[in-house]
Amino acid sequence: MNCQELLEQLGDYLDEEARAELCRQIEEHLDKCHDCRIVVDRTKKTIILYQADRQVEETPVAVSNGLKAALAQEYSASSERAGG
Repeated sequence: MNCQELLEQLGDYLDEEARAELCRQIEEHLDKCHDCRIVVDRTKKTIILYQADRQVEETPVAVSNGLKAALAQEYSASSERAGG
């Protein structure tokens, strides 16, 4: 397996959907190729960060009527100063 073949199969390898032989070939290549180890490591970390970001749920924030009024007033004033 060479670097190009590894990159073509990287999705299957990281998704754990690859056949045992493919995994063996990729891991054998990674043992010898520093550049591909870096690519695989960065890709794994990117996936982890992406998944972590997707799991963050938005928490509704309660805003008092006074704060809403103050924000509306400031927005209106800034629009007038901008000529809008």
